[in-house]
Amino acid sequence: MRKCLWLLLALLPWPLLAGQITLVEVQRQLTAADARSARFEQERQISGLSQPLRSGGEILLVKGKGLWWQQRKPFPLTLTLTPTRMVQQLPGQPAQTLDNPQLLEFSNLMLALFDPSEAALASYFRHTLTSKGEEWTLTLEPIRAPLDKVFATLVLKGRDDLRSLAIHDKQGDVTLIRFSNWQLKPLPLSAEEQSRFDAH
Repeated sequence: MRKCLWLLLALLPWPLLAGQITLVEVQRQLTAADARSARFEQERQISGLSQPLRSGGEILLVKGKGLWWQQRKPFPLTLTLTPTRMVQQLPGQPAQTLDNPQLLEFSNLMLALFDPSEAALASYFRHTLTSKGEEWTLTLEPIRAPLDKVFATLVLKGRDDLRSLAIHDKQGDVTLIRFSNWQLKPLPLSAEEQSRFDAH
């Protein structure tokens, strides 16, 4: 019954919701372009540490290819996430494919966050959407092993674009990622951009 009610709410036309943002609208905002880039600032608060761990860089998100995550500080690190593999590379070292099944599951979860189709959300999460004006908050609770053993909730906030992602794990640690300067990327990708997603 609850799932049916949520589906009906998601399908209601915009005027009938008196300004409430729907899941369909959030999905439209997050998937409006085939390729986008943004800057990120990450802050991770770990239990037992007095100061959070901070990092920053940029991302490139390409529909059908995956997510390229380039950390610039405090040290360079590149992660490439696709539906079939997760690749890590440090400067001056060969790329390393991380083939642990749990890491691949995490890779697919991250891709689902940036391209949240209804099927992907239903596969990985229970979700709750709230909004105030043009700002929305999508709270996700993992339901699929092994992710449900690691993460408590993931909270996405946005307005036209994704503004932040807060990851709360079962140990009480919190990772907050803020996104800014979203830009559309023209297709086709440049040779350098395409190489980021090519198999290593």
